Amino acid sequence: MHVGTERGLINKHVRWRNEVAGEYVMWYQYSPSPVSSYDDVYDEGGPGISGRVFLDPVKVPTIYAEESEDSFVLREDGRKPTQNVMFTILLRDAEVCGVISPGEYGPHLNDVLSYDDRFYKVANYRVGGRLKGEIIIKIAGYEVFMDEEFVFDQRINTLTDDVWPSTFPSL
Repeated sequence: MHVGTERGLINKHVRWRNEVAGEYVMWYQYSPSPVSSYDDVYDEGGPGISGRVFLDPVKVPTIYAEESEDSFVLREDGRKPTQNVMFTILLRDAEVCGVISPGEYGPHLNDVLSYDDRFYKVANYRVGGRLKGEIIIKIAGYEVFMDEEFVFDQRINTLTDDVWPSTFPSL
């Protein structure tokens, strides 16, 4: 099998799946210092002028999005169930859509992703599958609640008139 032919077939079927399923993630990139103030100990924006600041969202098509519900167990401690998620994204799609340095995990550990009207913080960011330039990003996240966990931060600019793009980024 020729690697170029195989990669072309993979991309063809990935694009077909995106067109049929229409899955995408809204990616809110964390804007590091000096714009943001972040408390490393409490994992939240620090009180002051700005708190954490996120750039405007970038809409990125996903190959696969998997949600796993937290197993709800009634306990006296009042546990709040949250969802976990795993996204698989082509690096080229992330680059073309406007994600800054998607091949590096460091800048994205404080990012927030939105999918299916829920918000997720990045728990694990892996870059792999390096097949002659074809790179896949796998992002694991856990659900966060905007009104509870972003108290000192600037409000995230959520899009209300969100429309799926009629065409994908050209490769």
